[in-house]
Amino acid sequence: MPDLFDAHHVGDSRPLTLSDDVVSTATYGGPDKCYRYTLKRVWNAKLPSLMWLMMNPSVATEIGDDRTVAKCQRYARAWGYGSMFVGNTFAYRCTDQERLTEVTDPVGPENDAALLTMAQQAGMVIAAYGTPRIKSLHARGPQVVSMLQQHGIVVHAMKIGANGRPCHPLYLPAALKPVVLPSV
Repeated sequence: MPDLFDAHHVGDSRPLTLSDDVVSTATYGGPDKCYRYTLKRVWNAKLPSLMWLMMNPSVATEIGDDRTVAKCQRYARAWGYGSMFVGNTFAYRCTDQERLTEVTDPVGPENDAALLTMAQQAGMVIAAYGTPRIKSLHARGPQVVSMLQQHGIVVHAMKIGANGRPCHPLYLPAALKPVVLPSV
């Protein structure tokens, strides 16, 4: 199987091994697959799907997880879902968000269409893009949530931070349950 890290350099982290019961797919675009538009993990196709909307993809691919995607899968399994989609407000693949400010189009030309399609297929959508360190990146998350809500999709969050933004799931407690995110 080809190593997706030979061309576009995502960062120095390496992916984690997928669970044996997972079938995984992803869609990419751009030069050297610099954009990841969709990531899907399926462990029981008879159960509904959950979608996570985070900020930017890092090393998770169809052949390996990162720590965040692994945590999201644990939540999804605990809540009775049989699959999950992972989408990102910025489709450009990098482990350092500073790189999002260094490229001409960090969102990716096919990203909004991919996000809407995944959200329409999911039984629940959870915004989890957190608060970027770089202020110029702040507006994108609420813009995507607004776009989804305008299409009639109810968007949830695991926890809403004091700043009103949906928290990133990696360090949140396992016992949390999603809450509806207010309209933006």
